[in-house]
Amino acid sequence: MDIFLLTNFTKEISKFDVIGILLGHLVFGIALTQLLDWSWLKNLMNEEDTKRMLKSYTWKDLLVDISIISVVLGILFLIISAFI
Repeated sequence: MDIFLLTNFTKEISKFDVIGILLGHLVFGIALTQLLDWSWLKNLMNEEDTKRMLKSYTWKDLLVDISIISVVLGILFLIISAFI
């Protein structure tokens, strides 16, 4: 029985494959965004609630958002570096 190991997988895949996979995901994400109907997002909150929410947005909320983005990017770069 073969056990899937990330280290064995990284030896078999080339940089060209990684770049192709990443570009493929990017193209698919852009295409899917263009194909889907996003008009329902406007109906989630009315204009009044949107303005109230944006006024109550503080620097602490911004810090939390930045930290979440940083963690996601860090994990993404870790995965990419495993293949390069």
